[in-house]
Formats: sequence, C-alpha cells, structure tokens
Amino acid sequence: MVLGSALLTALWVSTSAFADLDILDINEGELQFLTKPPAQPLHLQSMHVTIGEESFKTGWVEVKQCHYNLDKVGAMQVVFREDRVRDLQILQAENIGRAWVEGASVQLTDVDTNAVLCILSENRSLRRNSLGDGYEWHGGPYMRRFLDGFFPMKIKIAIDYPTDHLMLQTIEPAPLRLKAVAQPGHIRMDALFEGRLDVVVRFITSHVTPGIGWQ
Repeated sequence: MVLGSALLTALWVSTSAFADLDILDINEGELQFLTKPPAQPLHLQSMHVTIGEESFKTGWVEVKQCHYNLDKVGAMQVVFREDRVRDLQILQAENIGRAWVEGASVQLTDVDTNAVLCILSENRSLRRNSLGDGYEWHGGPYMRRFLDGFFPMKIKIAIDYPTDHLMLQTIEPAPLRLKAVAQPGHIRMDALFEGRLDVVVRFITSHVTPGIGWQ
C-alpha cells in the first residue's frame, strides 16, 4: 500500500477495502465532486499550509498533513518527490505498529483500524506566475487509488499567508472556489471527490520583492 506524493498525491489501498464494489462503477481518474459520502468509512486528508517570508524567495512552504481512517493493511508508505520535500518528520502515529522516515518517504507497518498519521515537512510548492505579478500555490494531484481505480476521499486544506505581501486572486477548480472560506491571510476549503484533484491558488502581489519560487 502506497501513499504517493508530489505534495501528496495517491492512495493505493488493499483489495479487502474494495471487495464489495462493482467493477463497472469504478472511477478511472476523471474528477467528480460528490454531494454525499459513501457508506464505508472515508479517508480524510487534512492539510495546513503556511506561506512565510522566505517562501517568496525559495518556493518552500511549511506543510502539516494528517491522514485519518487509513485502511487496515500490513504495510504502507507515503512517498514524496525528492526535489520537492525536506525536513520530513512524523508528528503522530496512532494504531500503527511502526512508522519511520526513509529518504523522501514515510514507511508504515501493521496499520490497524482507525489509524491516524500526521506529518510535518517543507514542500516546494510556491512559484511566481507567468506574468511575474503574482504567485501560485500548487497542491496535488490528490487521489485515492487502487490499481486502475479511483475511489472517494475527503480533503481539507487550510492556507495561511502574509497579507502585507499577497492578496487572494482565485482558486481552481471552480467547485472548490465556490465552497472556500477566505479572509485576508487565511483560506479554508474542503472537497469530497473521487478521481484526480489538482488545486491551484493564485495570489496578486503588492509589495513583495520578486523571487524565483520553483520552476
């Protein structure tokens, strides 16, 4: 079982978790926003992203993410892209036999029912936009995947940013923007979906000195 990531991207789960699903109903990757959760326990990924002063120069932001209702499996790993993650730490591991950091990944064994995993890291996910007059934060693609099928999950994203440098411009995709709660310096959004979800948050700059971000 693998939780893969460019920030955090994919969840591959055990066959037992989906034994009762009709193969004809399996999503093959197309993004679909759902109005109500499925009957079975739902995987929840909660993220808190903090954009700091140095983020404008380097592209690195602080990310705390927690995973709830992980599937009961013998082994699992959370995998990040090596060039987009640093200072990876495990903050919490409940109902998990063993959890440890290995390179750009977190390895788990003996994952039991109601398991919780929380991770702290720095992620290279902020960059200047193509016009040079703002910044973009990129998250995802988020997905819950087993073999060629994509299954429902819920994500919550909180972003904090300095108001003296940035103003929120827009959030994509549109269904996420319509449900978002935004105040100066703070963005809160959540989605229940299946398939692949990419999130882009665009900011307009005010008095920030141009930095390279990541390309």
